[in-house]
Amino acid sequence: MSIDSSIERTLRRKPSAATLRMAGADVSETVLKNGMRVIVAERHGDPVVASVLYYPVGARNETEREAGVSHFLEHMMFKGSKRFGKGEVDRITTRLGGQNNAFTGYDHTAYWFEFASDRWEHALEIEADRMTSLLLDADEFESEKAVVLEELAMGEDDPWRVLARHVETALFPRHPYGRPIIGYVDTLQRMRACDMRDYFERFYHPGNATLVIAGDVTKAKALRAVRARFGGLERGAAFAEADCFRPTFEEPAGMRRVHANWDDEGRRLILAWPTTRVGSEADYDLDVALVILASGRMARLQRRLVYDEGIASSVSASNDTRVESGAFWLFAECAQGVEPERLERAIDEELARMATELVTAAELKRAKAVMRSSEAFDGETVSDLAEELGEWAVDFDWRKSFDGSKLHDQVTAKRVRASVARYLTPRRSVVGWSVPAADAPPAPPRSVTATKPKRAAKKGARS
Repeated sequence: MSIDSSIERTLRRKPSAATLRMAGADVSETVLKNGMRVIVAERHGDPVVASVLYYPVGARNETEREAGVSHFLEHMMFKGSKRFGKGEVDRITTRLGGQNNAFTGYDHTAYWFEFASDRWEHALEIEADRMTSLLLDADEFESEKAVVLEELAMGEDDPWRVLARHVETALFPRHPYGRPIIGYVDTLQRMRACDMRDYFERFYHPGNATLVIAGDVTKAKALRAVRARFGGLERGAAFAEADCFRPTFEEPAGMRRVHANWDDEGRRLILAWPTTRVGSEADYDLDVALVILASGRMARLQRRLVYDEGIASSVSASNDTRVESGAFWLFAECAQGVEPERLERAIDEELARMATELVTAAELKRAKAVMRSSEAFDGETVSDLAEELGEWAVDFDWRKSFDGSKLHDQVTAKRVRASVARYLTPRRSVVGWSVPAADAPPAPPRSVTATKPKRAAKKGARS
């Protein structure tokens, strides 16, 4: 969905006057005069500091001709700037005993460092230099393009990834969410260094940057260090002016099916539904639904499909909410000798049951316990803490990132039923099958109603 970006970013840039206690850290936000947002999370248990610099741009912000530029630019950020030549970032990081990495998503790109607390400011020197003086040398650009194209080709060797790409294209027609983050062979081959320079200058500046500093550092020291490196840099173009057009999402007109072949005996199923934005009430409902359906041996689909009836060798799920929309994914691999239609029908029955009946108090209690455990794990290291805060900061609101699972605890059985009935219906789904080349596409199963699953005669409930 197209969003008024100026309003969106104003809401997200509103600084917090208070320091919040989250994941064992004292977290606060400051916005510099040039618009750069700095989030400091003081946690002094270990003498380590992580810094993660987020830009709120990814595949969502690329035009069709630019598909893949965000990920490609992530590579080029390590290929030389005015002060730090090719390979220097990695050499300095290694010499100082630290770590670095980067990652690109649909809604953001992030660059992180982790150093001992007596040398972490080297990360700021590197980030400030490549924010203002990235070289994008033409020869390096062409050399790294070959690396990215090889990475893309390697993804074509993964049957799940290939099938997921087909499903996502059908799930988000016309929207950048339907394109692979890495891009396409033709867009990458045609891309020039000047095209990347234009994208870089539109988006990579202090006015779009969110810097998270977490660990053994004080807020005062962190802000002094940041202001010294970034305070004098120009804000850059307004995000709303630089961003590209995206069409409005439309409600699916009916079930869509995609089909792929693979040269092994596996029969792989992906079911996906367009859902909601990150941070919405339904986002939390679907988190809980995911655990009840597919997380752990007690989950409904795990018990029925894998342990009781033996019709699937594996089942997993993902609640993939994003800035403008989201997707709920179910992945299942058909057991050998089982008709694919039987597996699909069983999943439809379980979803229909969840859409019409209330989940049990025990299921709800287990799901919320799993969510609390997951939140604790997300803040285990200072790098985990910084990444979680930064991702929530640019995608929604960092104050929601470590809330003690309060928002998950507010989810009720009625809310789960309502959100499943609203979003996870057959008419809204994309059904993707990957089958052996000799097989015909699986036929759609007959319409189902919410029925109690039959248990295998010699198998009881497993925990």
